[in-house]
Amino acid sequence: KILHGFIYRFRFLGVYIVIGILSILLELAVWRQFELLGINFYITGAVSMAIGIVFAFFGNVYFNFRIPPSRRNRAFFYFVSISLFSGLLQWGVFRTVIDPDWSYEQGRLIISGVLFIVAYFLHRRFSFRDFKRVGVAIYANGVEDLSSIHEQIGQYPDFIHVDIVDSSFTSSPEEVKAYRMETIKAFWRNREIHTHIMSKTPSRWLSEVLPYSDIVYIHWECDEDIKAVLGTIHKAGKKAGLALTMKTTLDDVKEIFKQIDAILLLTISEPGHSGQEFDMEGLKRIEKLNKLPFRDHLRVCVDGGVNEKIIGLVQVEDVVSGSSVLNHINPKQQILRLQTSGRYEVL
Repeated sequence: KILHGFIYRFRFLGVYIVIGILSILLELAVWRQFELLGINFYITGAVSMAIGIVFAFFGNVYFNFRIPPSRRNRAFFYFVSISLFSGLLQWGVFRTVIDPDWSYEQGRLIISGVLFIVAYFLHRRFSFRDFKRVGVAIYANGVEDLSSIHEQIGQYPDFIHVDIVDSSFTSSPEEVKAYRMETIKAFWRNREIHTHIMSKTPSRWLSEVLPYSDIVYIHWECDEDIKAVLGTIHKAGKKAGLALTMKTTLDDVKEIFKQIDAILLLTISEPGHSGQEFDMEGLKRIEKLNKLPFRDHLRVCVDGGVNEKIIGLVQVEDVVSGSSVLNHINPKQQILRLQTSGRYEVL
């Protein structure tokens, strides 16, 4: 069984509080030792705070938000900046407001408790905004009951991934019903909609999907001027992404990476068909993508065969799951398992 859903909803805050308390206790322990050694007051304060900040950062990166390696330098910069600002603010309050009879440790604990929620929201907004998100895949080809899917998954996904597959991409697609995009957006009004157009002529569908999409992925192998299609997506105020299959050679598409906002890596052998297993060669492709010099400017999403055993292996920002969620006896529970990589499952 899985712990109640509210634990997931507040999982980041709960773990953040625990790590925060441990970091402050560590900081105060270092402070006390330095003080006993007679080390300068300001050096003691600076070193003990630095140790606490580093402990809190890595604790949150590895055990809470699980920031992908490619985003950790940026996260560290924001975390240190926000923590130093918070620390200086607390120091100012301590020197001007706190009862002079209180010890440094007492004042530090009280002020941290009062101001921690401000620091938390700043860290969520800047330092740890790149935690791994989970989306659920829905086909726009009219084979699924959208109302039923909404009842099954509610607002649990971090985003909704919509697949459009036409006859130019696969030999036996269902009829594309792009008008379903409006219904999807209505059901998940507060979620990002990522649209994956599997077509040799993606511009054919843009007018129908752009009003309801936040990100639109097209394939490198399309028969149109790919730069022009990406430009059309950007002109509509949407993010443009490139979908890569396991057959796409990364060296061939590097030239276009600087013109896109996101990459969708399809880690299955036959895109357009759900229920396939994850191709483990995809891990090597992810590793190669993460080493690109301009990787920090791209979001990478993995789609295909992702389940609760695989998700912890893929070092990317976003993952998509279709059959793993929708074919599960309890779709909401499965989403929670993916989002937490099974950490909150009761054995």
